[in-house]
Amino acid sequence: MSVELRTFRPGERILIREVLDSKVWTARPVTVIEDTDDQLVSYLAPGTLIDYPLAVEHGEKTFSMWLSGEWGLRKKEFVAPGMLRIAPHGQPFEVFASVPENGGVISWYVNFQQPLKRTALGFDTMDETLDLIVAADFSSWERRDEDELELAVSMGIYDPADAQRLIASCAAVEQSLSQGTVPWDIRWRGWTPPATGAGWGAVSVSR
Repeated sequence: MSVELRTFRPGERILIREVLDSKVWTARPVTVIEDTDDQLVSYLAPGTLIDYPLAVEHGEKTFSMWLSGEWGLRKKEFVAPGMLRIAPHGQPFEVFASVPENGGVISWYVNFQQPLKRTALGFDTMDETLDLIVAADFSSWERRDEDELELAVSMGIYDPADAQRLIASCAAVEQSLSQGTVPWDIRWRGWTPPATGAGWGAVSVSR
């Protein structure tokens, strides 16, 4: 029996999961700020309990887990600063904006990943290794994990066409920035999160 999917209301708690071959890699409870036809904006508050792989490390160990499908999850507390997540629907990235309790984005982290897929619980996606770190004022940016992308190709996680697709996606974001156009909603750059006492603190959502 199919489940009817719906738009989430501001203030609702949902789950953003990374899922690989039908198995959950991570699960992060977030609070919806905005869910429209254009984008999902959500907030991951400090103190939130997330599901995170046991004994995971970047690079070869992570990719070996992905290949084998063998990993377990543990609860891990998300620490300050909070994270505002801006996901333009249909785009191959989500922007993680670090926001301290007194407000204002202090950095932008462009996480290249599979486009968000709406579920009854929230949204599913999967990380695709390459990242782009962008200064708060958009004056500079730097690629991250190109070496890990090369390693992932050599281990058979991605084929060369996948790698070229990811590099092209990153280059497109860089080109937009160089032309003075930010390819995500920057209305949030001065956003201030509600106080923890307003119900934005530690929370765990069951899968």
